[in-house]
Amino acid sequence: MNWNQPDIWIVIGYLLLMLGMSFWHRRFSGSNLENFFLGGRKVPGWLNGISYTAALVSPDAATGYGGLGVVTGAFISWWYLSRFGLALFFGGVLFAVFWRRLNLFTSLEFYDLRFQPRAAAAMRLWIALRTSMIAMPAWTGITLLAAFKIMGPAFGLTKLETLYLIVPVSFLFVFFSGYKGVVISNLVQMIIFFAGTLTLAALTLIHFGGAGAMTDALSHAFGSTHPEVLQIMPPAQHDIFPLAAAMAWMLGQSIGYGGDAAPMGGAMEGQRILSTRTPAEALTMYVVTALSMFLLLLLVTLPSISAAVIWPELREAGADLELVYGKLMKVMLPTGAMGLLVAAMMAATMSTVGDNLNFGSQVLVSDIYRRWFVKKASEKHYLLIGKLGMALILSLAVAVVFNVSIITDVAIFMLQLSAAELPANWAQWWWWRFNGPARMAASFGGAGIFCIVVLGPKLLLYLGVPGAATLVLPWWWQTLLVMGITTMLWIMVALLTPPEPRELLTSFYLRARPLGWWKGYQPVNEQPGKVYPIKPILRGIGIAVIGFTATSLLITGLTQLWFARYGQGIAMLTVSAILFFIFRKMANAYLDFLSSRISGNNPLIEKQSFQHSRQYPLKK
Repeated sequence: MNWNQPDIWIVIGYLLLMLGMSFWHRRFSGSNLENFFLGGRKVPGWLNGISYTAALVSPDAATGYGGLGVVTGAFISWWYLSRFGLALFFGGVLFAVFWRRLNLFTSLEFYDLRFQPRAAAAMRLWIALRTSMIAMPAWTGITLLAAFKIMGPAFGLTKLETLYLIVPVSFLFVFFSGYKGVVISNLVQMIIFFAGTLTLAALTLIHFGGAGAMTDALSHAFGSTHPEVLQIMPPAQHDIFPLAAAMAWMLGQSIGYGGDAAPMGGAMEGQRILSTRTPAEALTMYVVTALSMFLLLLLVTLPSISAAVIWPELREAGADLELVYGKLMKVMLPTGAMGLLVAAMMAATMSTVGDNLNFGSQVLVSDIYRRWFVKKASEKHYLLIGKLGMALILSLAVAVVFNVSIITDVAIFMLQLSAAELPANWAQWWWWRFNGPARMAASFGGAGIFCIVVLGPKLLLYLGVPGAATLVLPWWWQTLLVMGITTMLWIMVALLTPPEPRELLTSFYLRARPLGWWKGYQPVNEQPGKVYPIKPILRGIGIAVIGFTATSLLITGLTQLWFARYGQGIAMLTVSAILFFIFRKMANAYLDFLSSRISGNNPLIEKQSFQHSRQYPLKK
């Protein structure tokens, strides 16, 4: 369809609304660093969860996941469930309370508390550079690229025209509004995004004549050649996403998750935790993120699966699958609805760009500029440097837009690299013997092992070395292999080098009260001999697994309804509701247990239960 005047006015109205909101918040955000980067630490957990979803679910979700949906099928949900699902619940149940309790300005300050100065300084600098100069530009760049892959098919815009439309407003918004304006606007943007994607999903069903007719069309088109299109679970054999890939994805992204609040796959997570009002609401943030994100991803992937019937050529080798959602918009949406969904995609783009710029500049200012160069300056000086840092990150992101073509390739590369050191992130919280050399071995050694296992064979293949092709493993086996070798490396280093000084470990334990193996560093009145260190950890893991299972059943149940399998869908949704009830009860009890281990000055904050966090969505 054509770009009509009502659509134009909808988009213009949205842009004016965003600029107005940014000016509204400029006085609050400009008063000090905590207001600009952490919203004054007064952001409710549920709002932080919606905001984190806005940061993660951008147009690259519609293009990347939508394109994958074309060549996979109903089991596409396991791409994001295995990647994020268990990981988010691990982070929320096992670590959110502890991170918020530390009350840091950035999560990278953790290293100064846990390790001796030399190792702490090296780790803080490395992760700050990796976050602000690599991760944030990369994720921002692929978000802008995804916006082009939607605007291009829908309106015939070039990359440069798309950037002109989105980048100035995104930058001005975060420049003036700071973190508080970002999270509030994220709520507005997610409402628009939800309405737009829901509209397109409904119109796709109407186009086929309902869920049953659409399923019949898919079965007729692919039932004999690709029956897995209608499978709810990944098949054992599949070129793009077999069951082994789902399992490797889940293990590679879940084991160790939460122990570092600035992973490359979700670097602004620490900012969400540290800006919440209480430790309990930090857990609420994770649960709301999981539910809202997976529902939105479901809305963009299900219509894309059906699009394979309309454009079967998209399943052919060499086709740019990531154009599918833009093509659906062009065909399905009438006047007005097109403007709504374009505004939704712009909203999602601006959410991610704003979040990445705000968090990346926070790390740049606090963990690099103030830590290494100018240690004593005014708040206004650091605010100015932070805003200049946002411009630098945005410039690097634009360079990514013009040098990358396939979004999923970047995502897999970034997540493989971060997976190498993930298990060490649990060890630094749970094992007193884990020391600075082990931390550096996990981070720097893991990066080296990644280069050998993943990039080395590709280089040999490029150079024409005979037999090099046999060394190039599927990405899922590469992920597990890199994780395994890196873990053996840092365990060996930890055991062969001296532990951290007793005074440092005792100080960290008294401040953080971590779980795990800390006997000898706990106060006498805690009587550590009466409790097995592994039991509280296993209890938390079990609660996280229940929450993940409930969420997975919710998403797969809705998928079943989309494909007109109503009996299976209703059964899954019923079991999901029961498991969510159990999860809530067990999470309340677990938070009470964690609170009972605290002897701080403000126990009432710690004892606020998960159940009583305001506007907790599972009450409904």
